[in-house]
Amino acid sequence: MFSKTYFLSIALICAFSEVSAQNIDENNPVVSNGIEYGYAIKNEQTKSAKGEEYSRFELTCYATNRSGCTKLYAERTTFLSDDPPNLLATFNCSNANGKRLTSKSSQVKARDFYVNARMSENGKDITRSVKAGYIFRNGESVRNSIIVLVPLGERPMMSVNSNELPELR
Repeated sequence: MFSKTYFLSIALICAFSEVSAQNIDENNPVVSNGIEYGYAIKNEQTKSAKGEEYSRFELTCYATNRSGCTKLYAERTTFLSDDPPNLLATFNCSNANGKRLTSKSSQVKARDFYVNARMSENGKDITRSVKAGYIFRNGESVRNSIIVLVPLGERPMMSVNSNELPELR
């Protein structure tokens, strides 16, 4: 029989194991576990910050469920991580400088999923909406827009870390 220490050590190893980042190009998204991750450039300009010229990009990072089915994710505690429990992916721009209150990364998250639950309160049967987890419908896209500054003449160099959320089955 396995001890509690064994299960705790396995849980810690899984919690701290790194997911490798996948490089993505502007018009070439990656697909992992039926979810497509990519970004699009909405606007491009040249800006100056403290006497230096930079290329400024407005990006929309997205995740699209192309798995053919709706994904339901269980509510989970994140005591070992600062990441939100509904985090689908983190996008990072490796050549962004973060100057002038611009970003270097972006996150996309699944939406909350609620169900109606019947319960008894003070002797009366009532129906309440209760959070059951997170939902990512087939064909649905979740997006987040950011602004990045990169060295003049360069394009954003993006990578994505996808987060495998526990699915309800």
